[in-house]
Amino acid sequence: MRKKPMFGQLKTVFTLLLPIIYIVLGILLLFIKGINTEIFAELIGAMLMIIGAALIIHYFLSKAYMDLNAYGFSIGALAVILGICILIKSKDVGDGLSVLLNICIMLTAIIKLQNAIQLKFMKSVFWIPVLCVSLAFLACTVLITVNPFSDNNVRDTFTYIVLLCDGVVSFANAILLRIVVRRPPRAPQTTDIIQA
Repeated sequence: MRKKPMFGQLKTVFTLLLPIIYIVLGILLLFIKGINTEIFAELIGAMLMIIGAALIIHYFLSKAYMDLNAYGFSIGALAVILGICILIKSKDVGDGLSVLLNICIMLTAIIKLQNAIQLKFMKSVFWIPVLCVSLAFLACTVLITVNPFSDNNVRDTFTYIVLLCDGVVSFANAILLRIVVRRPPRAPQTTDIIQA
């Protein structure tokens, strides 16, 4: 059976590239005063279109259409259409950038929650800290959505800080997962064999 390269590439994007993007965006939005959020919206739209186009091209070049479980075309088309919509409404998206970033943070928090479940079933002791971190970021996304802040600027600053922290934690989480997955399985001890 042919290996599915699509899922491996998406996993790489989510686990390595996305945290770096979060960190860069967080730093820029926090430390460059008076930054134009509309330009950020345009960049996000353009980036989505490029990624979507790359996924669609790869889908056809790798003949992934022969695999009923490959969704590279669908994901790519969604990214392109979403990118076009963001470019068309870049001013509105720029004004509501915190909402868009909050959805992104929520996405990676849910991915970390899934990672905690995977680590639990892999019998890794790291599942508890990963679970706690994922729940903390989910709580932050709820806080951003509820918006108890007195000023929208405070909410935006809080969102940018959470985005930066999420990027750092997601990158560390990706490295942790790679170490755990590549670690050789524990050899059965003599006492384990006797108990069996």
